[in-house]
Amino acid sequence: MDINAVIGDIYDLGSSQGDWLSIGRRLFKCLGADAGTMRFRQANGQSVNVFELSRAGETRYVDHYAHIDPIRAAISRIKPTSDWASAVAVSEDLVDDEQYRQSEFYRDFARPNGQDHMLVGAVGDREGTVVGFFRQGMAFGSEERAKLVRVLPHIQRSLQLRQRLQDAELNARVGYAAFEALPGSALVVDADLNVLFANAAAARSLSGRGLPIGIAAPSHNVHGTRLLVDNRERSNRLRALVRDAASGGSGGAMRIELDTGDLDRMGQLAVLVSPQPKHLGGRKTFPGELTPVLILITELSRPSAPKPSLLSELFGLSAAEGAVALALLGGQTAESVARERDVSLETVRSQIRTVLRKSDATNLRDFERIGALLTALAR
Repeated sequence: MDINAVIGDIYDLGSSQGDWLSIGRRLFKCLGADAGTMRFRQANGQSVNVFELSRAGETRYVDHYAHIDPIRAAISRIKPTSDWASAVAVSEDLVDDEQYRQSEFYRDFARPNGQDHMLVGAVGDREGTVVGFFRQGMAFGSEERAKLVRVLPHIQRSLQLRQRLQDAELNARVGYAAFEALPGSALVVDADLNVLFANAAAARSLSGRGLPIGIAAPSHNVHGTRLLVDNRERSNRLRALVRDAASGGSGGAMRIELDTGDLDRMGQLAVLVSPQPKHLGGRKTFPGELTPVLILITELSRPSAPKPSLLSELFGLSAAEGAVALALLGGQTAESVARERDVSLETVRSQIRTVLRKSDATNLRDFERIGALLTALAR
């Protein structure tokens, strides 16, 4: 059996759900072992021997003998160094042979299950994985030790890769669950507006509604979906915000108007662009690397909006100022607000200036950005 071929396949298993059972069989043949063990802790907390999934005695070992196994306890205390030979041992190296052969573990479990002789190694990963090989008859010698010394660091790297991929998958699940819980339409895009993730609200509201911004497949033969805008000027503006956020900037906000069929009320979409929060990213990024971008889209003309009392509490607005602010967030113009409230246009403009000052907004666009966040929170 070629040990180099086994080592190559061990690396393949680090990045897939490959067949460790087959690797175990090949290692048994290379090392002249009758059986072996390498235990992984599954998501449900159960320890499973991936070399011997159905071997007799596995349940008994997990339920009782694992807790009194002196060989595993001794090898688990060894931390591999650059000298991997120090991480490989036979049972006689680890415990007093006479006492071991009188122990309950040896008498009632190891010997009856063909584990008269053991060759074990400490993998040195964060889970403290131990790999072991067993046989009856002749003890393991220097040749088998040398082979395990050679294989052990590759098992370690394969398991470390497996653990990193599992961590990345878990982080991604947690991150996307957080995106899914965000109010309104939430998307994660790359610097070219390719959609990496869209929550359920975005999938519903931005697909096929005829809005000026939406999710669609490109017209040419390209896989995946993109965030598209139907106006070149607005599309260039959105691209600039996304590129800024992807390059380490803060992004920004923009407003996209849409026809609602109401002469006095212009529909509006607030589009907020920001870098994807680092704690929701699946991996670390390198300096100069373009990072994913989070986009929140809120339809301001929809009925859900912050209550006037919330605006008053946050910004100290009067009842009249709060009503004007709410009307502006609903897409009305200053002229339509003046007509609706039966006051002069100058009065409304003065109230707008007061709203901007009290909310620390630099202009109406900035106040719409603030309002979009409050609208989302009010849902």
